[in-house]
Amino acid sequence: MKRISIFLIFFVIIITHPIQSFAYKGTIASGGLKAIAAISKNHNVLPAEEIVKLSKLSQEAGGTRKVGQVLGERNLPNEVLQDTFMRIAIYQNKIPRKEAELMYFRLGNTPGFRTTLRKVIGNSDAGTAGHLNELRIADAASARGFKVLGIGEKFNDGLKRAPTDIDLILKRKEKTFVIEAKDYASKSRLPLDKYRADLETLKAYKKGDDSVVRVFTITNKPNDPRYLKMLQHEADSRGVQLIIGKPAEQIEQIKILGEIL
Repeated sequence: MKRISIFLIFFVIIITHPIQSFAYKGTIASGGLKAIAAISKNHNVLPAEEIVKLSKLSQEAGGTRKVGQVLGERNLPNEVLQDTFMRIAIYQNKIPRKEAELMYFRLGNTPGFRTTLRKVIGNSDAGTAGHLNELRIADAASARGFKVLGIGEKFNDGLKRAPTDIDLILKRKEKTFVIEAKDYASKSRLPLDKYRADLETLKAYKKGDDSVVRVFTITNKPNDPRYLKMLQHEADSRGVQLIIGKPAEQIEQIKILGEIL
């Protein structure tokens, strides 16, 4: 597989406006209950007042599990569950309403969409950022002609004690892109052992299939050039493409990879 430099980003001409993710403040977003009005047209959608209650419940210890239990008892259709988790995320100021609506309609019923949304509403800021990053990459891909085959797809790589997952699986033309996505701050470092393990997982996915492109993405470019060089070396040695940039920039680079590999 051809080595593609991370500096491919400089050849991508695109204007993007990354959207800031905000921590939960405990108050209703601007516009009151209207801001968390139903997105889905399903007649079983929950009223805004219930969204507020579920949001507060999700902030308790083990809150995401508790919310899941409450909703599970009601036997709601998948469309309504997706709507519920998305509106909770809006209420918690984790995603703006307009972005949420577009994401909902583009990714609705995509395998893994609902479960990833559920993780977004948990009380861990780090976890929220990581899962929201995956959703934004998937959304950017869908908006640019990719088919999103799965988000957080379970996969047994034969290397770890338990099944792991592939953050994103995308399809465009004849190529399938398997992606591990990270959203660390520029000053932070990925634990090297975990980075290598993720690269090995990507390498193991449909090993020998030339139609599969294995990609590791980092949203924020590391500040340390020596550390970045080391990340590139580790990826190159396993045939994995390392890409850096905001979600839309990543997808533009992945489109180019699909054309030249």
